[in-house]
Amino acid sequence: MNTGNFHLLSTYLKKWSYQENRISVSYSYFTELGYGRQAIDMRINSPQNMVNELLNRAIYKVKESYQKSDQVKGDFTIKLVNETEAQRKLNLFLTKILKEFNTNKRSRGRVRMISSRSMDFYYNDFEYEPLSDQAKFYVHLNRGVNKMNGDLWSAAIEDLKIAVSFNDDDPLVNKYMAEALLKNQKVEEALPYFEKYADKENSLKGFNNLVHAYIKIEKFKEAENVVERMKKQNPDDLLVKMLEAQIAYLQGKSYTDQLDKIKEMDEDWLREYLKNSWDFNLPGYNDDESKMWNAATASRYLGYDRPFDLTKRAFNDELPCYFNSEKGIIRFVKTELDHWVEIQNRYKVDGSTYRVYKDRLSKDELKTGKTNPKKKKPNEVRNGEGAVA
Repeated sequence: MNTGNFHLLSTYLKKWSYQENRISVSYSYFTELGYGRQAIDMRINSPQNMVNELLNRAIYKVKESYQKSDQVKGDFTIKLVNETEAQRKLNLFLTKILKEFNTNKRSRGRVRMISSRSMDFYYNDFEYEPLSDQAKFYVHLNRGVNKMNGDLWSAAIEDLKIAVSFNDDDPLVNKYMAEALLKNQKVEEALPYFEKYADKENSLKGFNNLVHAYIKIEKFKEAENVVERMKKQNPDDLLVKMLEAQIAYLQGKSYTDQLDKIKEMDEDWLREYLKNSWDFNLPGYNDDESKMWNAATASRYLGYDRPFDLTKRAFNDELPCYFNSEKGIIRFVKTELDHWVEIQNRYKVDGSTYRVYKDRLSKDELKTGKTNPKKKKPNEVRNGEGAVA
C-alpha cells in the first residue's frame, strides 16, 4: 500500500461567530502532490475534540486530492508527518483562541479582536534546520503567501526569494513572486517570473498573467505574441479573444468588432468581463495631470449633480480614474470616459443608458485629455452618446 506524506505548515483563524458558537480555521500544507491551502468551519468544543475534527477532515481532503490525481496508482494511506507534535501545537493554538473567544463572548462584543490568530509549525530554528530542502522550500513559499494575504508585500518577497533559492522551477513560487513584485511596482523585475510561470504552467491562466504584465509596462508587441501562443492552443476561447480586443484598445486601434463577436458567443460572459476586468486606462496619462480633469469637471461632463456621486463610483472601480494617494487627489481622462460610455451603452453592461454633456464644459476643458498623448487617437464617442442621463 502506498503512503502519502501530509506536512502541516501553518494555521490561521479566519473568522468567528459568537451567535453561532463557531470558528473558521484555515491551514496550509504540502504533500507529494504539492502545496495546498484549505479552510474548515467548526463548532466550538473542547480544544482536543476540535484538533481531532480538524485533522480528520484535513486528512480526508488530502486523500480526496490523491484519489483525483493521475500520479497515484492503487491503494494508499495518508500519514501526518510529526503527528504528535502537530497535535500538541494545534491543541495549544486552539486553547489560546478559545480562551480569548470565551472572554470576549462574555464581554458581549466590547472586545472584538482575538490576538492569537496564526501559528507557524516550523517557527523555531531547531524545528526548521533539520528539514529537507523540499520542506524548506514549502515553508518559505507558505510564509510568502501568508504575508501576501496580509498585504506585507515587501516581507513576502524576502521569503519567496529564499523559496526560489531551493526550487526556481516551481510554477507557484514564480507566480507568487511575480505578483508580489508587481504589487511593489517592480514590473520589469516581475517579468522573468511571469514568463517562467507561464512556461511551466502552460495554461491560459499563466499566459493571461504574462499578457497583463507586458501590458502594464506597455510592451504590446510582446503581449500580442503571447496571445498568439494562446490562440494556437485555444483558438475559440473567449479570454483569448478578449485579450486581443484589450490590446487593440490600449493601442488606439479598432476593438469593438472583436467585442461584438464575443457578444454573439456569450453576452453574459462579455458583460461580466467588461464590468470587472476590462482596463480603460490608456497609456500616457498616468503621470501627466495636465491631460486630466478634476472630479468637478468630470461630473459635469457625465451629468452628475455632485462630484461626490462620481467619485463614489470611481472608488468602487465602476469607471476609469487615477488616484494619487499621497496627494489625496482623484483625476479623470475624457477619452477614457468616452470609451467607458460607449462600452456601457453598446453592451448594456449594467443595464443603464449613459450620455455625455459637452455643453456643460468650456472649449478649453473639452480639449484637456481629449487625445492620447503617446498613441494615435482612438475612436471618439459619437455626439449624443454618453454618461448618466
